[in-house]
Amino acid sequence: MHRLAAAEPRRRTRRIRRAILRCWISGLAIASVFGLPGAPAGGADVPRPTRLPAVARSITLPSSDAADLTKPSAVSSIENAGRPIRMPLPSGPAVQKSVQVGPSGITLLVQPATASLTMPAATAEPELSATSFDPIEFRRSVEATLSSAMLDAAGSLPAADKSDAVLSSSDLSLPIGRQLETPYYNDFSATPIPSASMTCDSGGEQWIYDGKHDVPTQHPWIEWGRIFYGDGITPRGRDWFGHTNLAHPKFYMYGDFRTGVAAGRNAGGRTDNLANRLNLDLDLQLTDTERFHAFVGPLDSGGAFTRWERVAGDFRFQDEIDFTPVTGYFEGDVGAMLGGAVGESSPFELPVTMGLVPLLFQNGIWMEDAVTGAAFAIPAWHSRLLNWSNADATFFAVFDQLNSTAFGADEHAAQAFGTAWFIDAYGGYIETGYAYVRDRNNDARSYHNMTASFTRRYLDRISNSVRVIVNTGQDLNQRDRTADGALLLVENSWITSTPLTVVPYANLFVGWDRPQSVARAGASGGILRNTGINFDTDGLNGFATLDPTASDTAGGSLGVDLIGDDLDRQLLLEVSYITPHGNKNANVPDDQFATGTRYQFPVSNRTLLRFDAMYGWRRGLDDVYGTRMEYRWKF
Repeated sequence: MHRLAAAEPRRRTRRIRRAILRCWISGLAIASVFGLPGAPAGGADVPRPTRLPAVARSITLPSSDAADLTKPSAVSSIENAGRPIRMPLPSGPAVQKSVQVGPSGITLLVQPATASLTMPAATAEPELSATSFDPIEFRRSVEATLSSAMLDAAGSLPAADKSDAVLSSSDLSLPIGRQLETPYYNDFSATPIPSASMTCDSGGEQWIYDGKHDVPTQHPWIEWGRIFYGDGITPRGRDWFGHTNLAHPKFYMYGDFRTGVAAGRNAGGRTDNLANRLNLDLDLQLTDTERFHAFVGPLDSGGAFTRWERVAGDFRFQDEIDFTPVTGYFEGDVGAMLGGAVGESSPFELPVTMGLVPLLFQNGIWMEDAVTGAAFAIPAWHSRLLNWSNADATFFAVFDQLNSTAFGADEHAAQAFGTAWFIDAYGGYIETGYAYVRDRNNDARSYHNMTASFTRRYLDRISNSVRVIVNTGQDLNQRDRTADGALLLVENSWITSTPLTVVPYANLFVGWDRPQSVARAGASGGILRNTGINFDTDGLNGFATLDPTASDTAGGSLGVDLIGDDLDRQLLLEVSYITPHGNKNANVPDDQFATGTRYQFPVSNRTLLRFDAMYGWRRGLDDVYGTRMEYRWKF
């Protein structure tokens, strides 16, 4: 109560001061309108255009008569101060301008131009008519003209020879309403922060934090050390490998379980089965750059999966349990390890890996296999001379367990040494590589495998990849060669108005002789697996496909990929065609056609359902077809 009592005199004093200020400014405004003594006389100086903050209402009155100076030529009520605009410039000398300041805003009164007035010779001031002035009525009359008031495109009044200040659209005038929508029209001064961005929406800012919620996540089966999707600040690591390469030891076991049921016929015969596949990744991370990793598929062996199958009317159980690791390798960065050893920051970057290493290049087309060997990379460099903005170069050596149909079923027959490059340049990116594939037992089967591709977007509408694989060098009779010839792949997708949810595509290919990937695991399918779903194996049930080898054939797939608005489901529709142009592929004696579809959607944050169906017509051979359903659980 004492504080309120003490504040009341201060409020009363402020109100009195405001009232005195209003009276003084109002008197000045009235004196300027009637040209009373003490008001600056016009005719000597031409006033500059007045710049004031952006207006909420900009008012322009019709031109006044020569003998009537009781009407101001322009009044602008400034209610929301913002970006400055240029006020009207009188066409001739002005008699008076004044400013009225009050709680409701600022009012500028500009006395009409005197270019057309006849000034008495005996006096420097114009003769004023005896007209009483009512400020309230005057303000009402001014506001009544808002609907028709206009300013020209430069924010000024019309020229003096115009009889009316209200201009039509043919006079290139800008309506006041349009000026309110674009308050910075024709203003070439430095652009400040827009006034709208200076408002504070406290509720919206608070919602950023109040609207957060936990996102459901599936944790690994085994989670030792730091939680996989943990919160908070990462604790300081241990300096086992140096204080610049701190250790954060943790071990995870994660993966997925797949079970699918299928019925139909593939190129080898009937496929009626219920199969299961378990993928387990074991990851021991030591530092941020070094780790040991292994992959095990305990329910599959040699590309076959533990399953129940129906053969000749009988149901049989096939046990394919095998705990042999599919991969097992170490990877790290030599620069980080060396920097930690000497107590300095990493002097360079040199990623390396060794062991039973998975190598995948060009989306698995050129190489997709787990091999015994080693690799290192020179990452993130550029060339001004070649106009390369970024480039990565990988070098690899494969000593054993190389899978390729060029060497039959013997995974110990061959070795490979080569390099693969990824280059950002020329409005797209380049993928290229070379490998020498050596047969340990028969040098005549050794050969060179080369590839190059270029991917970019054209006309902001077509995303295109052109890929070439060439095999050469086997010193065998033509009919005995297993890796020769070439493959041309052209992959296209159309960029629609909804590029994330509607993706039409057209993928084409031509193969000569017997083109091969450097290495290809049995479960990875054929070299054409990315051409379309009618060439892609399901990796579980042995689902039917057209011939995926590209040996002496040509063809392609046309389809559309439809994804839900929330990216929560997918529907694929596709038609495919393949035709022979030689006699080296017994699986394609004549034209083949296929149509296929795939639909999948998540059941929860950790599970999904997938459905596939296809039918392939093969002239000269039995048709292939099938349907399948798969349930997948990720952990």
